[in-house]
Formats: sequence, C-alpha cells, structure tokens
Amino acid sequence: MAFKLKFGWLILLALTTMPKAYPVTASSGPTGITFKLNSATGSYTMSAQKPPWTFGGRLDSAAGNVQSGRGRDRIGAYQQISFTWRADGLPLAGAVRVYHDQRLVLFSYTYLKATASPAVAFPQFTQIPQHLNHFSYQNLPFAPPQFVLGQYGTPWLLFDQNADAMVISPASHFIIARMSGNGENLIASGLNPELHGVPAGFTQRTLLAIGHGIRSTWDHWGTGLTRLSGKKRPDSQADATLKYYGYWTDHGAVYYYKFDPKLGYAGTLKAVIAQYRTEKIPVRYLQLDSWWYDKSYRGMPPDDQTGRWNAFGGIMHYHADATLFPHGLKSFQQSIGLPLATHSRWISSKSPYRKLYNISGVAPISTAWWNRIAEYLKRSGVVTYEQDWQSLIDQRSPAFHQTVDTGDEFYDRMASACKRNGLTMQYCMALPCDFLEGSRYGNLTTLRVSDDRFSRLRWRNFLYTSQLAVAIGSWPWTDVYLSHETDNLLLGVLSAGPVGTGDALGAEDKANILKAARSDGVIVKPDVPIMPLDRMYVADARGSHGPFIADTWTDDGPIRTLYIFAFSRPGNSSASQEGHEGVRFNPTHLGEHGPVYVYDFFTREAHRLGKGEAFSAKLGADGASYYVVAPVEPNGIAFFGDSGKFATMGRERIASLTASRGAVRAEIVFAAGETSVRLFGYAPSKPTVTARSGRVGRIHFDPATHEFSFELSPSTSAPETTRAGNPVRLVRVTMH
Repeated sequence: MAFKLKFGWLILLALTTMPKAYPVTASSGPTGITFKLNSATGSYTMSAQKPPWTFGGRLDSAAGNVQSGRGRDRIGAYQQISFTWRADGLPLAGAVRVYHDQRLVLFSYTYLKATASPAVAFPQFTQIPQHLNHFSYQNLPFAPPQFVLGQYGTPWLLFDQNADAMVISPASHFIIARMSGNGENLIASGLNPELHGVPAGFTQRTLLAIGHGIRSTWDHWGTGLTRLSGKKRPDSQADATLKYYGYWTDHGAVYYYKFDPKLGYAGTLKAVIAQYRTEKIPVRYLQLDSWWYDKSYRGMPPDDQTGRWNAFGGIMHYHADATLFPHGLKSFQQSIGLPLATHSRWISSKSPYRKLYNISGVAPISTAWWNRIAEYLKRSGVVTYEQDWQSLIDQRSPAFHQTVDTGDEFYDRMASACKRNGLTMQYCMALPCDFLEGSRYGNLTTLRVSDDRFSRLRWRNFLYTSQLAVAIGSWPWTDVYLSHETDNLLLGVLSAGPVGTGDALGAEDKANILKAARSDGVIVKPDVPIMPLDRMYVADARGSHGPFIADTWTDDGPIRTLYIFAFSRPGNSSASQEGHEGVRFNPTHLGEHGPVYVYDFFTREAHRLGKGEAFSAKLGADGASYYVVAPVEPNGIAFFGDSGKFATMGRERIASLTASRGAVRAEIVFAAGETSVRLFGYAPSKPTVTARSGRVGRIHFDPATHEFSFELSPSTSAPETTRAGNPVRLVRVTMH
C-alpha cells in the first residue's frame, strides 16, 4: 500500500495519526515537494516540481506502524510520515517531515535497540537524477571546496547547468555523521564506521533543501539547519571583531612570534596602538595569537612542566606568559585600553592540566576547565575566544569519532562557558563537520574560511567556503593581511566579517584603512558576505578558467546597491573562456530590474545600462576589478553614496535611502568628530541638493559623464544619537 505525503494548506498544531492500512494522500502545497512511502515494499521517493527531480530508495524491510500527521517545529509547519522497519534484524523507527512553506525535507531515524554496529543510513537514495554536478567541502583545515562528493560529515550540493540545486547534509551529531555514495546511484546519510556502538533511543537526522538557484538553496538549507538547533544568528555587529577595525598578530602578521627586542612583545604592541592613535587610525581591538601563552616543545624533559611562549606544541598553561606580560594579561589590556581577542589550541600531553581535568585525546572535556579559562579571559578584558587547530583536535581525539557524545561535549561546554562569561567565539582550521557543529551556537560569530595569510591564492577558496560559514549562521574571516594590500583589504570589507591588518610599526596605510572604516573604527560593510555567483559553480564544474565573479549588496527596501568583485585565476589570463572582453555580468540576473549605472571603483569610470543590458569590460591591470552597481531611480538619479569607502552605500554610512519620482532621499551617518563626507552619483543634469541638519558644499557636475558630487557636513543642530553603541550625528539629504 502506498502512502503519499504532500503539503496541505491546513496546518494543525498537534500531530495527528491515521490507521496503518488507511491510504494517505495530502494535497499539494506551495513548494511542490512530495514524499511517498510504499509500506509493503519499503520503497520511497522524494520528488519536487521545481526542479522536476525525483530521488528514490528502499528500506531494508517492509515498513510497519505507518502513521501520518501534521505538526510544527522550529523550522515551521510540516506534514510527516512515521514508520518502523528492520535493518539486519535491528529495529528502527523513521520519520520524514515535508515543510509547508520551506523547500526542506527532514529525515530522521531512531535506534529502538542498542547496537555495536551503527551501519544504517536513511535516507539512502539509489534512484537519482542523472548528469548532475557535484560539490562538497574537503576534510581539511578551513574546509576548502571541491567538485566531488566527500565521504564524511560535509554538506553535498548537486546542481545542473540551470543552477537548479539540492543540498543534503547531516542535521545532528555532526562530529560522528557521514555522507556516503557517488551521487549517481547512491546518496546516503548515516554515521561514521569508527563509532563504537549506539544506545537505544539515539536519533540521527538529515536535512535536504531543493529548488532553483544555488545560493538560494544554500540559504534555505542553512536557515533550516540553524532553526532546527534554535541558533540565533548573530548580526553583522555582534561583537568587536565584526563591528570594528582591529590589529592582528596571527600567522602572516609582522608581529607573529616576533617583536622589537628593544621594546619587548608587550611594549611593541603598545607602541603600535600608540602610533595608530597619534595618526588617528581607529583601531578598536587587538588580537593575540598563540604566542601569548606557554606551550610544550620538542625534546622537552618528561618532568618539565614550564613550557615556553615561543614553542609550537600544545598548551602547557593557558594564561599570559610571565616573561612577555610580567604584570599579567589584565594589566596589559588595561594599559592599551582595547578589548582583546585571544587564541587557543590543543592541550599538550605534558600539561599539568591532565591531572586536574578530563582531557580526551588533546581536547578538554571538563566543564570546570572551560569555566576556568572563560572566567580568566573575561577578567582579562577578552571579548572573543578563538579556538584554533580544530582539525588536529578532531584527529588526535579518537573518542570524538568513536562515541556518540564526546565531540558534542567538547563543543557544547566551550560554547556554554563562553556564553556565561559574555565571550563570542571564532573557529579556526575547522573541518566541514566543525562548521556544521557551529550551526548550534549563537555566540559563534565568526569562522576562519581561508588558510594562513590571506592572498590572491586564497581568494577562490575563501569565497566558496564563505558560503558554508554564512549558511550555518556565522560570518567569514579572511585572515590577516597588510593594510597597503588594497584588494585583500577590499575583500575583507566585502566579506562583511572582521577587518584586521598586521603591519609593522610605521608601515600602516591610513588612507586604505579609512576606506574600510569610519573615523570611529566602525566598518562600513555590505549587508551580506560576498559569495560566488551561481554561474561560477557551473563554470568550475565544467572546467572553465574564466574570471571568477562574486557579489554582495546593500538593500534599502526595494533599492539594492550591488558590489561585484572579479578576478583572473592564478595562472590564467583574463582573455579566457568567459570571452576576450574579460569580465561579463548582467545586473538583471543579480536583482537589478531596471536601468543601472556600473561604476568601476578604481578607474572611477561609469557606464549606464538599460533594462536587461549586460556589462562587459577587461579586468584591471592587476587582473582584478571592483564594480559598484546602483539603480537609476525614477527621477533619473543613481546615488552611489560615500566615494571614500569601499562599500559606498554601507548602512554604517548611509543609514537609509528612499526614492520617488521627485527626489532621492538619504540619511547620512557621521561618527563623532567627522566633519564632512563626499557623496556622489549620476544624473541627467546637475541636481539640486538640500540638507536637513547639515550643510551642502559646492555641487560638481560633469556634463560629459553625468557624474555629480558634493561635500556634506553636519551642522551643530544635527541630532545626536547612538548606533550600535557609538555616538553619531544624522543628516538627511535630498537630491532632485
């Protein structure tokens, strides 16, 4: 007997059931997703209308106790089929939820009896649409992208040349979960074979998203995953590392395990901060990398428990090294007057902590350990805890993969202790399963998605893996670069994540830094992180080597400003399979549905495009180009915002923008002490500009290019307010 599940318009809050023998058919709903189960044979199918794909599989036995009902969970309203079956004699219970207004399907199975062999997978599709492209993340630090399907805990993306897509991944117990199959005749979600037994009542889940648009499908999947866990997604100013420009000392920075011997380590960093303040470079926090605490070293005598700050082994003592900070970390933090972000790694086999706390492999599991270090960090003025070397911790802690709870205990207790003490977290060197684990923690605000020392060689991987960080509800971090590296700094801003440099004292590029942040250090950024266009997935799957294109935006209601970054891949010229013109894109495909201006940020040239018209140009001399795209409003004006910022329309500068046939109106944010901002745009003729609570300088207009610009200054009557904890003045300007 076949049981068929589709969305119904009627949503009941309580789960209802129907007798086993009763044929169940639910009416089709908004998503067009259908799940069918044949109880007699155990065969099942999941199909969608957009795209018209069907996936099928079979249980190891007939299905029993089949029930159908409706309910609601954290994701939303759903219809469900539940059932039981046996796999090699092992009793199991399964359930499938199809959501009413989400393009999502949740699969789950429960062990009704303890077993030493967890070799069960559900779903296990053997009927799969043909000729789909494959994508997943490598089981390596920073989860680099790959166009094959990894056989471990990673999300899988299957897509076609039209950007129709399906994402499937584990939805619970991520550290012990595993995807398996080749994507052609097998897609299976289960547990890893290293697991030493599963208790009765243990439930494993899998989440599937399907629809048109690769990035859109990633977003649906990620939203479902974080809703399922109850994670509250942090906003783009959730902590100091997201809100402000900072100074970093990690690998790639000048002062990574290095300092001016005349000043000492603490003195060198104090001198950097003092220099920045003298130059009015608005640094607002300081990151301390692994050099700040004692670690073990090779050849260390067995009875030596001292450690060294400049060793590269595991943690011996997690507190400030006394030779570097003789008065302690708190005293140093107070002397510079900045909050800190601090690094951590694994526990050394020689650490005295092993006698005090439960250490599994190299991972501290004890709640007491996590409370101790989180309380110490809080007392010392730390605001963000960075857990580095996650890949090594996973690999050197066998219980993570052999027991159902050790990995979760490590991450749960880390997150809980940090939360209790007001600390946010950053993951570094994470494997794909660690990214997925991060979907459970609201105080995991940032994730490193690039290998050490950000550079052009990292750009492509950074952009693809940013998609995973965004999907699980965190913000991507590029890693450190130097302030004169304009393209790296630009991508840092467009990531919408942290912006941090690591220059030598006196080598800082103030002008570049102030393209990223206001004078109070607040980063002027887009609304969402920059990520690859859908067609980049398609192009990479077929081996194209054309320019790589990624975009992000600022939205003001119906008005969207696009930021588009394009670059030639290392080893390839811009005259490629994308065409001899170099870069090409159509703003209509990116959400702009009328005429636009495309502004080249570095050449300061603009091109007006009609509705539906594509843009093409050669890449810049260094093989990279950056474009800002603004819509032409009903009065003919295309407003671009602050000419001195990379994200010209970032809402930390342009608080709001509205348009009508008569005028374009914007609210401009001035940080305390800022006296003027240069605003610009394009218009058919010289516009009239007025300001409320501000003064408009001379309006410059070029009749050949149609560019206009003017200086805007706040008046003494400009209202003072607070935005994200910072005093600002707001000026309203009208252009008509």
